[in-house]
Amino acid sequence: MTRAHRTCCALMLGLVWVSVARAVETVRVDVSAGAPRLVVDGEPVRARMFFGLPGTKPLRAEPSGTDISFEFVSAHDEPGRATLHLRFGQLAGGVDLDAIRMQDLTTGQDVFAPCDFESGDDAFARQWNIWPEGGRNTVGQVEVSRGAGRDGSTGLRVTLRAPADGAWPDFHLYHHAHLTLHKDHRYRVSLWVRAEPARDLTVAVYRPGDPYVFLGGPSNGYAEQIEMAGRAGARFVSFPVDLPWPRPGEEVDWTHVDAQCREVLSANPDALLLPRISCNASQWWREAHPEDNMVWDSGPQFGYPVVASPTYRRDAAERLSVLVTHLEEQFGPHIAGYHPCGQNTGEWFYKETWGRALNGYAEGDLRAWRAWLADRYVTDATLRQAWRDPLVSLATVTVPTPAARRAAPAGVLRDPVTERAVIDFTEFQQQAMADCVCQLARAVREATHGRKLVMFFYGYLFEFGAVTNGPGTSGHYALRRVLDCPHIDVLCSPISYFDRGPGESAPAMTAAESVALAGKMWLYEDDTRTFLSAQDSGYNRVDTLAETTEELRRNTGQCAMRNFATWWMDLGAAGWFDDPRLWAEMNRLDALDQPLLAQPRPFRPDVAAVIDEQSMMRVAAGGTAVTLPGVYQVRRPLGRMGAPYGQYLQDDVLAGRVQAPLYIFLTAWRLTQEERAQLLAVTRGSTRVWCYAPGYQEPDGSSLPAMQQLTGFQLAPVTGTKALATPTHLGERLGLHESLGVDAAITPLFAATDARVEETL
Repeated sequence: MTRAHRTCCALMLGLVWVSVARAVETVRVDVSAGAPRLVVDGEPVRARMFFGLPGTKPLRAEPSGTDISFEFVSAHDEPGRATLHLRFGQLAGGVDLDAIRMQDLTTGQDVFAPCDFESGDDAFARQWNIWPEGGRNTVGQVEVSRGAGRDGSTGLRVTLRAPADGAWPDFHLYHHAHLTLHKDHRYRVSLWVRAEPARDLTVAVYRPGDPYVFLGGPSNGYAEQIEMAGRAGARFVSFPVDLPWPRPGEEVDWTHVDAQCREVLSANPDALLLPRISCNASQWWREAHPEDNMVWDSGPQFGYPVVASPTYRRDAAERLSVLVTHLEEQFGPHIAGYHPCGQNTGEWFYKETWGRALNGYAEGDLRAWRAWLADRYVTDATLRQAWRDPLVSLATVTVPTPAARRAAPAGVLRDPVTERAVIDFTEFQQQAMADCVCQLARAVREATHGRKLVMFFYGYLFEFGAVTNGPGTSGHYALRRVLDCPHIDVLCSPISYFDRGPGESAPAMTAAESVALAGKMWLYEDDTRTFLSAQDSGYNRVDTLAETTEELRRNTGQCAMRNFATWWMDLGAAGWFDDPRLWAEMNRLDALDQPLLAQPRPFRPDVAAVIDEQSMMRVAAGGTAVTLPGVYQVRRPLGRMGAPYGQYLQDDVLAGRVQAPLYIFLTAWRLTQEERAQLLAVTRGSTRVWCYAPGYQEPDGSSLPAMQQLTGFQLAPVTGTKALATPTHLGERLGLHESLGVDAAITPLFAATDARVEETL
């Protein structure tokens, strides 16, 4: 049988499979048995999934020089719009290229004239460009050079240098976008390459546009992984789907959207689809609404819409509703739910959260900020009293300056008297992001008539304790607002990028047990850098199959214990899970999942690690002196203390929804008088561990007596000393041998003045 015959038979078989696949009516989260479970048409199922996307497997380039090639079949007709991209990774060094060729094997013709660079610089400029251009290209240089080609001939030399600021742009070469492809034709791309040091190359064919459409490259095992996942009991498939956003009056072209769904179903006709949909506005929309494009105070601007803009929310919800309606009509019996994404990496936190630039300076932000203040304060008099500013008014108020937002006049915590404007703006940005998420969730819920899952990234409360500008710059500290949204079923994040390596704890980014208490499911995005990932994948990449399976077993076991969903994620689109031995482990773990599906049990650990959103919004820039060890890194010792712990919102503890023998209050520095009394009442009889500055702030001021009321200790400010405690002799006798705290001076800092010697460890 010829290759063409095999392909034809496979396609025909795929069509037959799709036609007889099991249809579903509803997929939702059920908590009637006390713990969240996914139910398909009323039947509990494993919440185990695969995330993949079409892409290319890296091609290895060595110092010795070698010929490399790959073949692909075009799924589309592309009349004169395709382009070939070559990427070289984020590694300084040199890459030599020669004999670049692309052939249509069906016709025997070249797609473009083979590039041997013998004619000099014109050989490059005639067919190729580099990106980014001009000053944005901080890393790459190309030149046609004698001796850079195969057998010492002329070739193209690419020189890469590390950027001064450490931020690598997406440097690549691309062929002029006029290549023609024909549907179902087989193509071969070949080239000679030499690299010093050795590196992975990424070579792929795209159709330029908004977004770019992947057309072909070295197979990354996308279909094979979907098939293996299905056989291992992971029928749910998360994958990217475009959000068509045509100009008014233009027809929607559903061709690529439908092809994205059919590609999954051709690999596994029983797959349950979870389209991952980017809701960032199209380029034409951003150009038509310049006032609703995000503006940062410095550095590059990134082309994101203002989430606080009613216009953006309305239009994004409308486009999302149209897409969901179409997918339900075309693929409804195969669809489990929808995952709208937006902002930084699609995870609904503000771009540059991890950087230095501050956003919020677009006209759309200012309008929304003034509307928010008018809703909160109603009159100028009330605003002036709250801010202690006799000149401010609702009509003319401006966004706090970058200098004010970066300042920390009171130390780690914002002063609720003198910095009320900055505190308010921080809260506004959290609510703006949360309300945008909830509005899009409602659009999906209504378009599916309440029958399918709605899921979002949100709530990285512990993870953003490491943000230099302050956790509130993220937009993620309105989790309670999102948990109260009836249109969301699943919230998710990656496994924390802290403490995730072999033998470590792989903690959650959020108050995961509060998510379950709200009747929703938390999902672990398991983007473990498996032994199949590139050597430079980072984030605790593992080197062997054994290490990979150990990590996946640990992660999935934690999901079973805590009633999480998870998907194994081929984040690099490079076949990270393209090995049947990995999926054999997923199949083996079914023995762990099934008893818990039959008899679900809520996760109620003995230790409750408690975080408060209002308190985290009061952390100033540079407050990582406290929140890095006390919120982000604290998950390491919590995961090693010999007892399981849960992660909770403080308002759940206040409401009496959390019962634990031990409460660890990580961020209880902002409480009202009523909340202090309530917290003591609901935790009476349990052990309480108070961390930094417990009870120090009230909504409108600071109070040392409040700290004593909460902790029972007489606490007083201390200055001129480091926030580091060493064990006493009594502490050493009881097993304490390491210092506790931060080896630096911190403001504010407190010490107990009435503690007896026998009480001090």
